Amino acid sequence: LIAILDQAPVVPEDLLSLCTWISKYYFYPLGEVLQLEVPAKARTLPEICFRLTAEARKTIKNPSTSALLELLSQRVEVPAKELSRSLEGKKNLRNELQNLEQDGVIERFYRFDSARPTARKTKYARLRLVAHPAARFRRSQNMADLIHLLDELGGTAPVFVVKERIKNAGYWIEKLVKLGCIEIEAPAEPTSPECRQLLPRAAPPVPSPDQQSVLDAIQRKIPEPSFETFLIFGVTGSGKSEIYLRLAEKALEHQKGALILAPEIALTFQLEALFRQRFGSQLAIWHSGLATQVREAQWQDILSGKRKVVLGARSAIFMPVSDLGLIVIDEEHDSSYKQDDHLRYQARDVALMRAQLLGIPIVLGSATPSLQSIHHSQTKRYTLLSLPRRIYDRPLPDLEIVDMRRESRRSRIFSKALKEALAETLATGQQALLFLNRRGFATFVLCNVCGHVLECESCSVSLTYHEKKELLCCHYCGAEKKLPARCPVCDHAALILHGFGTERIEREVKKLLPAAQILRIDRDTASEPRYLAECLESIREHRANVLIGTQMVTKGHDFPNITLVGVVNADISLQIADFRAGETTVQLLMQVAGRAGRGDKQGRVILQTYNPSHYTIESVLNMDYLGFCMKELESRERLQYPPFARLLRLLVTSTREELTRQAAHELAGLCRAVASEFRIQAKYVAVLGPSPAPLVKLKNRFRWHIYVKAWTNPVLQQFTEVVLERSPGYPLLRRVQLAIDRDPHMVS
Repeated sequence: LIAILDQAPVVPEDLLSLCTWISKYYFYPLGEVLQLEVPAKARTLPEICFRLTAEARKTIKNPSTSALLELLSQRVEVPAKELSRSLEGKKNLRNELQNLEQDGVIERFYRFDSARPTARKTKYARLRLVAHPAARFRRSQNMADLIHLLDELGGTAPVFVVKERIKNAGYWIEKLVKLGCIEIEAPAEPTSPECRQLLPRAAPPVPSPDQQSVLDAIQRKIPEPSFETFLIFGVTGSGKSEIYLRLAEKALEHQKGALILAPEIALTFQLEALFRQRFGSQLAIWHSGLATQVREAQWQDILSGKRKVVLGARSAIFMPVSDLGLIVIDEEHDSSYKQDDHLRYQARDVALMRAQLLGIPIVLGSATPSLQSIHHSQTKRYTLLSLPRRIYDRPLPDLEIVDMRRESRRSRIFSKALKEALAETLATGQQALLFLNRRGFATFVLCNVCGHVLECESCSVSLTYHEKKELLCCHYCGAEKKLPARCPVCDHAALILHGFGTERIEREVKKLLPAAQILRIDRDTASEPRYLAECLESIREHRANVLIGTQMVTKGHDFPNITLVGVVNADISLQIADFRAGETTVQLLMQVAGRAGRGDKQGRVILQTYNPSHYTIESVLNMDYLGFCMKELESRERLQYPPFARLLRLLVTSTREELTRQAAHELAGLCRAVASEFRIQAKYVAVLGPSPAPLVKLKNRFRWHIYVKAWTNPVLQQFTEVVLERSPGYPLLRRVQLAIDRDPHMVS
């Protein structure tokens, strides 16, 4: 034992048990699962150093006889890396160090970096006047606005926030400091996330009868907790966020912590403002968009119990919240909760297990719950709670289906109805949202002579053209290259751009409505969290009137002035190679439709489709999600798909195409042999495949997969364990990589 680094365990007992379960359930090494529990800095290896022992310093008379001893005698301690650099030409340095250490002349020790980040100073403007006559500030509107802003925000605000809101704020701050109206403070504090949307203090709204009924059902479980899963099935705009806030308040009242998960970083910005308004310094934020030092500081504060309410994205489920008494999963249906590489865990399912281990309630909320959750509510595994109406009884938006087959060829992007609705919406001072779940300008480039499609050299996908960058981009490996003037196959200058994405939509709106103030939010424009927050704020403050986006803008956002939502192509997600394609389509369309009419004016939604009679489109038109679920569950039961069966995917990859194919067939043979043995024991397993993965080549690796279907989790667990135990005996399987994806989602 070299050193004790922490005063208390950094992985609490419940998380240690959870990691053990994750390792077994997802067939992933326990050591690598545990790495998710602590931030990177806390996992850093210590620096090896050497120094002379106290006895050696007294007894060595002439250290110059050895270059190593001379260097050590001049310093209290020397890092091993520095010794290697200083004595670069010295032979057998490692042997000499080892001998001197054994003789007691030198000693080795380890220097550990503390995981606590260095403190920094953030400047705050603090209002010194309790009462400030308005007449005193009439000479300058900016000065009056600055005083009013500080007053609204409780008398204190970060200077960077003031500068964002007030024109020439630096000048007016300096002037008000001289007048004695405000003062600037810079208290030392740990690095913390910058809340990009500060809300003024306000009394919490009075819960509606529906909200109160839901709260009464869940709150009784917090003082004397026991495990129970609650599913809140609430239409968009029904006030689920207020329920989460009040439940977290109840947990704090009883000295317990609360953990709230949201599926997207974009969504946590809005929730953060609401939670920050209610909980202040008790709130911790956790997502991948935070700077490294911020994440370390948040983790330390959560571990120490300083912050007991945690709001974050998928990985926040691993946060060491002390005395955790409540877990909430917002938008529980969302596929973002599923990790799609390395440890392929589903955060919702991990959260359910953590709640079960702790014996605490867990709340799943969504306007479009997953079919799995709907099924569990029918079988009474989950307690179903409904919010059938929007707050203040605001009406749901009117939906209109446009059959694009009947539109003129020139209207292949915007129908006549959508063009007219856009112009009318902007003319009345309202805002519009245009949704297309595909980024870029053109989705592929095709030669009009030989039919060749330009593809990524590392992946088996077509390249997307991005007009702003003037580059062809692969959305899987990130490769970029210039658009060639001629076809690389037939050498004709006949390359044509086909398809369209959000970048093309933006250009078409500019042509259609030159005066429109447009914002586009997708993975290209919103890679920086700060920029994304600024975009969302611009929409809320009406500095832009048309928002164009992918699914990043469909979930949970509250834009009161958006009265029109246009879905440019409602059919895209129907083409996904997944049995959940229908479910995903309905969820996506209903969620984006829910962004319309959340203020005082009723919303309007226009869905452009080439399949107006498809049952998923009809379900959206009728806003009948539960009816869709009943039909879909009947189909799933007939076909024995989840939730009526359990699925597992075995993915074989290597850099050699033929080796991958042969290894996949060898693995399939092993699986079928084990399945035959299980059948004798009345344990039934179906093996499907092998077959090429939908993306047969990704990042220069070839990919084949096999699906395993079982009807109980224990049988699937035992089957996979046996296959993995026997696989080292197969020579081809030792030459490829094997990834295991339990409960796979949309497969690539």
